[in-house]
Amino acid sequence: MSARHRGGARTPRRRARTATGVGALAAAAVLGLSSCAPPGFNAENQAPLPEKTVKPLQDDETAEGFELDALVAAARQEGPITIYDETGKVTQIAEAFSEKYGIEAHGVKIEANGIDKVRREGESGNIIADVFAVSDAPAVYSDLYEDDILTNWVPGDVRDRLPEEARYPYLTSNNYLVWTYNSDTYGEQCPVSNIWQLTEPEWAGQVALPDPESRAVYTNIWSQAARNYSDEWAQAYEDRYGEELETDQPTAYHEWLVRLAANEPSIFKGDEEVSNAVGPPGQSRPPIGQMAAAKYRNNESKGYSLAPCYGLQPFSAGGMPQTMGYATGTDSPNAAKLYIHFATSQEGMEYIMPDGKVSYDPDVLPPDDRYGLQEHAEEFQPFDTDSPLADYRDTVYWQDLWRSSR
Repeated sequence: MSARHRGGARTPRRRARTATGVGALAAAAVLGLSSCAPPGFNAENQAPLPEKTVKPLQDDETAEGFELDALVAAARQEGPITIYDETGKVTQIAEAFSEKYGIEAHGVKIEANGIDKVRREGESGNIIADVFAVSDAPAVYSDLYEDDILTNWVPGDVRDRLPEEARYPYLTSNNYLVWTYNSDTYGEQCPVSNIWQLTEPEWAGQVALPDPESRAVYTNIWSQAARNYSDEWAQAYEDRYGEELETDQPTAYHEWLVRLAANEPSIFKGDEEVSNAVGPPGQSRPPIGQMAAAKYRNNESKGYSLAPCYGLQPFSAGGMPQTMGYATGTDSPNAAKLYIHFATSQEGMEYIMPDGKVSYDPDVLPPDDRYGLQEHAEEFQPFDTDSPLADYRDTVYWQDLWRSSR
C-alpha cells in the first residue's frame, strides 16, 4: 500500500445546513439516492469490506518451481490459443509470440462485454478465449476468479519483483486516467493546481470527462479514493480555502464528486472524445479533461497539444490497471501461461508501452518516458487490490450518486 495512504479516511466535520443553489440540488439528489442505493457508503461510515479470497499458488508461480524451458516444452504440445484483449496491439503481440515459440496464437481485440463473454464460455464449456486481459480487476476477480472461470497466474520468475497489490489479481500494466490540459492555450503549466478548483464557477462547463456510467474502471478510482484517500481530498480543500471542510457527505471525496457533478461537466462517450475536446490547438479556452494516458499519442497522430496536469493536488491521475489470466477450462494451460509470460515481459510490453502504459514489473522499462509518467508516478493515486469485491459491489452506488448529483 502506498506511503500516501493514511489508514482509514478522516471523517470531515459535519454540519446541519440549509443548502442553496447548486449545493441544494446536489444535497437533495443525495438524499433521494440514499433510500434506493445498494449496500455501500451510508450516511455515517463505510459498509464492511468483503474479505478477499486468495487461492494457493501453483508450483510454477514460485521462483523455485518456475522453469521457462519446461514451460516452453509443455506449451509446444498444446495450442492453438486465442487471446481476448482490449488493445488492438494484441494481434501484434500474438504474432510475435507465435514467431518466437512456434505456437499458433490468435489475438482478438474485444472492447465491450468481454467479462460476460468469458463467463458464458466458461459456464458452457465452450472455451474460445484461452487468455483474457482487461482493465477491470475488481470485476474480473468478482465475476471470474471467484467462480473459477478464470485462473490467476503470475510467472514464478516475476512474482517476487512485483508489488504486493499486483499479485492477486495479477496486475500487468497500468493505463493511467490523467487530468490533462491544452498546452498550446495554457502554456507549460496546468491552469489548475488543486482538484477543488474544478468545482468552482470559473470551471463550470469546462471539465471534460469520459462517461462514468459507461465503464467501471472510472468508478473503481472513485471507490478507492473515498475509501483510502479522503484525507488527501480534505487536506486539498483546506489548502485551497484556508478552512476545514464541513460536509454532510460520508467523506471529503463524496463532497468533491457531488460538487463536480453539479458544476455542469461535459460528458463524452470515451477517452478519445475527451481528447478531441481538450487537445486541438488554437482554442481560446479548452476544457480540462480526464483521459487515458494512451490518448497522448494523439499529439503525434493528430497534432494535439495534450499535457498532464502534474502538480495537481491531491493526485494528477488515477490507475486503470490491466489484469491478465487464463481460462480455467482451457485445453492449453501451458501455452496460455507462456503467452502471459511473454506478453508481460520486456519483449511483449514493447508493443504497448509507447501508448503510455507502465508495467508493474520494475525490470520492464519503456524505451522512453516521453510523457513523464514514470518520473511523476508518485503523484498518481495508487490502485489497491485489497477489496476488489467492495469496488465491484459499489459500482452502481457510485454511478447512481453521479447521476443523481447532476
